[in-house]
Amino acid sequence: MALRLIVACALVATGGAVYNRERDRQRNDPRLLDRACELSSCYPATGNLLIGREGSLYASSTCGTYNPERYCIVSHLEDPKKCFWCDSSNNTVGRPDLNHRIENIIYRYYPGTRNKSWWQSENGKENVTIQLNMEAEFHLTHVIITFKTFLPKAMLVERSSDFGKTWSVYRYFAYNCGDAFPGIPERTQRSLTEVVCESRYSTVEPSTEGALIFRVIPPNINITNPYSEEVQNLLRMTNLRINFTKLHTLGDDLLDNRLEIQEKYYYSIYEMTVRGSCSCYGHASRCLPLPGVNARGNMVHGRCECTHNTNGLNCEYCDDFFNDLPWQPAVGKQSNPCKRCTCNNHATKCHFDAAVFNKTGKISGGVCDNCQHNTMGINCERCLPKFYQDPDLDKQDPEVCKPCDCDPHGVTDEEILCDDETDVANNKTAGRCLCKTNMDGARCDRCKDGFWNFDLANPDGCEECTCDRLGTINERGCDPNTGMCFCKRHVTGRNCDQCLPEFYGLSDSNDGCTPCDCDPGGALDKECDVITGQCKCRPNVIGRRCDQPLQNFFVGALDSIVIEAESSQCDSQIDDNAIQSQLCHVVIRENYPDGRKKPWTGPGFMKIPEGSTLVFVVNNLKTSMNYNILVRYEPPSDNVNWEEATIFVKRLQPIDPDSPCANVRPEDDTIHTILPGKERSVLIKPAVCLEKGKTTEIRIYLGRQNGYTSNSRATVLIDSIALVPSFDDIPFLKNGSIQREEFDRNNCGDPYYYSLYRENILEICKKHHISIGYIIRNGSEPCQCDPTGSKSHQCDPYTGDCQCVENIVGARCDRCAPGTYGFSKFGCNRCDCNSIGSLDNFCDALSGQCKCRANTYGRACDLCQPGYFNFPNCQQCDCNGHAVECDDKTGACYECKDYTEGHRCERCIEGYYGDPRLGIDIACRPCPCPGIKGDPFKSSHADSCGLDPETKDVICDCKEGYSGPLCDACNDNYYGDPVKGTCEICECNNNVDLTKPGNCDPVTGKCLKCLHNTAGDHCEMCQDGYYGNALEQACYKCNCSVLGTNFTKGNCDGLTGQCHCHKNVMGLNCDQCTENHWRIAVGTGCDPCECDPVGSVSPQCNPYIGKCQCKPGHGGRQCNECQENHWGNPNIECHECECDLSGAVSQQCMRDNGSCVCRPGIGGYKCDLCARGYLGQAPNCYPCGECFDNWDEIISNLQIQTEYAIGNASKIKVVGATGAYTRDFEEMTKKLSEVEGLLDSSKLGQATVKELLSNVTYLQNQLADAEKKVQDTRNNLNDITSKINLGNVTLDELRLSIDKLKAKTLDLNNNATKLQEANLEGALNLTREAKERANKAADEAENVQILIASTDRQIKNTDRLLEMKYASFNTTQAENDKKLSDLKEQLRLLDSQFPKLNEKMCGQETDSCDICGGAGCGKCGGISCDQGAVTKAEQALDFANKTAHRIKEHELTAEDLFRSITQVKQDSVTVRVRAKDLFAKADEFKSSAERVTNESQDLTAELREFLSNTSNTPADVRTLADDIMKLSISVEPQEITDLSQRINSTVSQLTNIENIITETKPDLERAKALNQNATAVHKSANLTLEMANKVLSALDEAQAAQDAAEDAIDKANSDIQAAKADLIPIATETELAQKKANETKKEVEELHTRLSDLQKNVLKIESDADQVKQEANDVVNGAEGAELKARNLRHEFKDTSESLTASANQTSKSRERAQELLDRANKLASQTQNQLQLLANMEELYNANNQELNTLEKEIADLNINMNYYLAEITRKSDAYRSCTT
Repeated sequence: MALRLIVACALVATGGAVYNRERDRQRNDPRLLDRACELSSCYPATGNLLIGREGSLYASSTCGTYNPERYCIVSHLEDPKKCFWCDSSNNTVGRPDLNHRIENIIYRYYPGTRNKSWWQSENGKENVTIQLNMEAEFHLTHVIITFKTFLPKAMLVERSSDFGKTWSVYRYFAYNCGDAFPGIPERTQRSLTEVVCESRYSTVEPSTEGALIFRVIPPNINITNPYSEEVQNLLRMTNLRINFTKLHTLGDDLLDNRLEIQEKYYYSIYEMTVRGSCSCYGHASRCLPLPGVNARGNMVHGRCECTHNTNGLNCEYCDDFFNDLPWQPAVGKQSNPCKRCTCNNHATKCHFDAAVFNKTGKISGGVCDNCQHNTMGINCERCLPKFYQDPDLDKQDPEVCKPCDCDPHGVTDEEILCDDETDVANNKTAGRCLCKTNMDGARCDRCKDGFWNFDLANPDGCEECTCDRLGTINERGCDPNTGMCFCKRHVTGRNCDQCLPEFYGLSDSNDGCTPCDCDPGGALDKECDVITGQCKCRPNVIGRRCDQPLQNFFVGALDSIVIEAESSQCDSQIDDNAIQSQLCHVVIRENYPDGRKKPWTGPGFMKIPEGSTLVFVVNNLKTSMNYNILVRYEPPSDNVNWEEATIFVKRLQPIDPDSPCANVRPEDDTIHTILPGKERSVLIKPAVCLEKGKTTEIRIYLGRQNGYTSNSRATVLIDSIALVPSFDDIPFLKNGSIQREEFDRNNCGDPYYYSLYRENILEICKKHHISIGYIIRNGSEPCQCDPTGSKSHQCDPYTGDCQCVENIVGARCDRCAPGTYGFSKFGCNRCDCNSIGSLDNFCDALSGQCKCRANTYGRACDLCQPGYFNFPNCQQCDCNGHAVECDDKTGACYECKDYTEGHRCERCIEGYYGDPRLGIDIACRPCPCPGIKGDPFKSSHADSCGLDPETKDVICDCKEGYSGPLCDACNDNYYGDPVKGTCEICECNNNVDLTKPGNCDPVTGKCLKCLHNTAGDHCEMCQDGYYGNALEQACYKCNCSVLGTNFTKGNCDGLTGQCHCHKNVMGLNCDQCTENHWRIAVGTGCDPCECDPVGSVSPQCNPYIGKCQCKPGHGGRQCNECQENHWGNPNIECHECECDLSGAVSQQCMRDNGSCVCRPGIGGYKCDLCARGYLGQAPNCYPCGECFDNWDEIISNLQIQTEYAIGNASKIKVVGATGAYTRDFEEMTKKLSEVEGLLDSSKLGQATVKELLSNVTYLQNQLADAEKKVQDTRNNLNDITSKINLGNVTLDELRLSIDKLKAKTLDLNNNATKLQEANLEGALNLTREAKERANKAADEAENVQILIASTDRQIKNTDRLLEMKYASFNTTQAENDKKLSDLKEQLRLLDSQFPKLNEKMCGQETDSCDICGGAGCGKCGGISCDQGAVTKAEQALDFANKTAHRIKEHELTAEDLFRSITQVKQDSVTVRVRAKDLFAKADEFKSSAERVTNESQDLTAELREFLSNTSNTPADVRTLADDIMKLSISVEPQEITDLSQRINSTVSQLTNIENIITETKPDLERAKALNQNATAVHKSANLTLEMANKVLSALDEAQAAQDAAEDAIDKANSDIQAAKADLIPIATETELAQKKANETKKEVEELHTRLSDLQKNVLKIESDADQVKQEANDVVNGAEGAELKARNLRHEFKDTSESLTASANQTSKSRERAQELLDRANKLASQTQNQLQLLANMEELYNANNQELNTLEKEIADLNINMNYYLAEITRKSDAYRSCTT
């Protein structure tokens, strides 16, 4: 009993699984309550919910309720009495031994006593209910019931959370769950919501004080979130009900109505605990009593003391005005308080709206109720209709909503009136009235712009104006009363939809329409098209404004109507007033050769004598009007005027009475004028009227030159006349017009525009001139450019001048320029007439023949007669009788005969000998050396020969390789037959010693003494066993690896050194296996690695031992098995062996199942147990004895036989008795077959095996050949098919191309006429190209047809070949299959010989692929198979491979060293180039300094002279300063400062110097900044000089370092010998750079000396200036402070100049000069700094390279030592491996 009490107490204590004691302690501490709820969720303390609720506890059955009832206790052992009475009436209250009401279960003892009390049901009643009704919602944690009698056989616990409306079962309890509660699972609860049945609380025992414990949250379920909704719902409870459904009857199966039976069985409970707490959803830490509830000690009350702004019995809703967020329970650290509503102080109540909450993104869901102060909305944030929110007041202000001030008739909605708030995004302004569509104004009381006629019946308020938007001013629309539109300036009409006359293009521009602006000359009038603005143009004029001539047309300048004097008539008989004269003639002038503009028109002038008349014919005028005659001429002298000149206009036809010339009088056609001597043209006034379409003569009569007496020698050159239209007759230039005002304002009629020297024409004037041209020409005229002489058909649209080819002139490019000839499309050639031999420089325009003087001839008149020379002093040619003509300038004879040559034919030609000079007359004969040229029997081996001066015998000048007087012998190192043939040099490719005789055979030329390890008839190849380039004396000994080289094929390649490698061997020396191969030491080639793709990391293995790089857990050479001491399937996973070494043979376990191989007596999977039949503790095991062994063997045999018999018996049912033993029969048959096979195979000998192998090889070869032929045939067939398809595609493309070409040809034919008009030659070229493409396409189509025919033939041949070979192929294949079957049978017998071979090669005698592998296993040897030859060889090869790898690394290091040395060479070359650049820049600086010195000396002299004059005025000083400013001074700032000090002396003589200084004060500050820049430049120049000296020193050090580098390189091995030769020229070039740098330094020092001298001179001048200044101290005292500052500035000269210039309004020019000087100084500083940086970089680079060379030298020495050691070691190891000894 005591034990049961302890257990019950423990269960009660542990019942609070969710709420621990610490939390309860905090909840019961008032100081912590508020703080806990502030930080997170909070919960009240738990307790027994039954305490204080006796009135809420009910039982459906209680014994003795109405009458005393007898009951018996079956298991009562305390006293003899077994039966007792129960009386639960009111009379027995206070007697717990009789009264057993339900409230007794609250306390274990009756209150105030130590007497036990209990509740007991009526006898024999099975369905009994106990129900607890709570006054509020509570959280239930667990229920504990202690029974007085047996536990119920079946019962269930259920609860309600809605005060009894609905019920749900917590848990079922039953002795037999399946019978009591069918369908309810009987297992441990798996989820919180699962309802299960338990049987542990329904057993028969104990008979009393049995306890039932129910936990709402099962302890076996892990609760990650105790605050989740699922947990909270499970705990929530308002009613609890315990239903007892079945009693234990202890063998009385039938519970009948017999009293003795029923009184033994009933329900009885000592105590029941319902533990829980009031439900506050985490918003309260304690609960208070409900109204009307009497508080009891330890009672758990039902009214929560809510926090977090919550309310309700269970804090299940929010406080009033705290509904902005939805109510939520507090969870963990989240208190989830209720949030106060935001009503902007306009409401006192609110409610939560889920729709609003979701709409705001779950931020706010509170909706205010009963908004005040004219507000509305969810948060009372908006004003009521007809009110608006004052933006100047706070939203919470009671007066924030103001009534709208709007005209109700003008708004769209009389219920809203205006915008309630300001919202820029939605274009809302608070208080703005919501006007109707066409209304406007603050109150919507007027029509909107663009609308009129306000009408109350109109829903839009006003009618829309019919104004055109484009023509209305600012889219104002119309008058609101009349509807008349407000038009823009150039728009008219009621609706403003029309442009004014002379305007077009109605648009949204400010003026509405654009002026036509028709060109006043090019257009017929001022009107234009109202849409496009196109004006009505004159003929051949285009453009919208009619301001452009048609293409290839021109307008012409003012003076473009030109009549040349050269083409006019000059005749004294033409005019009665003319005197007799025959001196008129044309004077042609050449154009200036330098391209200057010529001051004349046409080819030249007409020379007119006094008293002559020049007649100009005018017949091409297009407009009748007044013209001013412009006469261009050239006077004989600039100082003499031609006083008498008369212009006569002779009209050959009567004047048209309707023309503007109808009123011309005869006296108007005679105008007297003079030709001024200082002018080149004269404009004749008044103008003369000329008619269009009529021929008129304009005659110029030249009378007496001086106006008094005649001078027959007086002449004048008349160039041309030009007809300039009278501006007063131009319609748009009438006096008073805007155009005339603009014309006169810009002087567009100035004579400059008639001058031939005019350059630039103002655009405004050019526009007027073009308009005038359109009028006088009635449009524009065609260019008519000569297609031969012009570059294009287009001319200058203004002047009409065509673009002429070189030396072609004329407006139309239709003639050669004077002094040229040969008019063609390539231009004209210059005459170049000889100035001595020709009359002038003009030649015939066609032939170019100049006009020669007597005794000269030639086109240019620059030659003597034939047989003479030395023009113009012609002499007879002297050719010793061997030539007739000679050079006309030098006298050198032409075409010397008799085998002679020379200036005077005085010597024999090469190959001949003699003395052909006159007086000696030894004829020239062929040289006999030994034969003559052309002799078929004897060869000549000398280009020349001569006579011996003494003996006159012939002496041959033998060619190289020949000797003897007649060149009839070969020289040493030559061979051949010089008599019949030639001597050829012995070609030994520089591999012989030429200083020694006998290097080659004199007859055959075969080299006999080859050097440098070369061989061959010409020493052209390396000796056998050597390789390289014999032509470069670079033959090296072959270094072929003994293991990897196939020496049966010879030594290495003589050129590349490539050795003949075995199979799968590579490398120049055949010393490496190819990728994924190994074992080069075999000497026959490398074997494939065959690394297992599953177990290996990569397919590459160790090239020496063949070991693949295995993944963890894998082993074997190929990684195709598990690693040593591992087991498993290597293709899936390998596991580590877990063998106990104390009991296992080795750490290695069985590879198939991982079981260890145990020592005798040891057993177990890991060999850690004693085996069966052994006793003891492993590894100390001992056998059980012989008795056990015997019985064990008997039992084992019996077990096997029994299992076998059982198996067969089970099979008999299915396959019968015979079928059950089929396997035995098959095994017996198989063994018999194997025995027969072994007997048969033993008869076969070695010869039979060899024969079979040979047959297999033969059959395989035949099969391979057949397969190859079939494959080739298939390939050919595929190729042919591809070619056919490709041919078809190509043919289709060609056909398509031909169609396109036909279409293009048709287009070309249609456009032929246009092409001929535009460019005939270009059209012809296009046609030719099209024809070529068409021919090419036709050829390609023909080729495709040929290809298709060839393809068809190949297909037929292939089909025929297949038919011929098909039968043979099938027969051969059948025979091969039969032979292969026989061979397979024979080869199977050879497998028995492999175990012994595996032992020797792989290290283990086995025929299975176990640890060490074997033949056919894909592996051989391994980590634990070191006795096999393969493993030993792999180990040896691995060592050799590592050694070779190290050597390879050293070789790579050597190559890196060589590359570094090469880089040093390249860097040295760069240093040399940069040094050259530096020298060039230094030389340039020297020249610049010399020029500056000269200019400074000149300036000093001028200043000295100026300073000596004491009467200088400010004007003189200013003039001198201006002259100085114009000089280009490129000197240093110091020199400028010195010069400025001299100017100070001059300034001291000036008056008003204070005013000058005051005016220049701002410029003085600017000069200070410039002074700082100049100072920096000066310092930079000094640094440059210092750095130049440092560079020289660095170059000296570089030379020393270079010498040390060469010494280091000499010590390197033969692999880097080539680098030595490259460094020698680097040293030489560095020396040259040093020498040039020294010269640069010397020149800089000289420059510095000269600058010092210049400074001394300037100081002397400054001393003189100080004396002048002393004499004028009284004037300077006022400006002493300014002068003291100016004296310290180097730019005082510029400041003073600026001061003087400012007083003379020339400050801008001085500033520009100063800025230019500053820029030049900055540029010089920048260049100097760049050069210094380059030199510094060169020095650093050289030092770094020198250091790297030293390091590489040391590394090479170390590598050589290591290499020698490794070579010796490799040789020793190789010998050992070959002999297979250790």
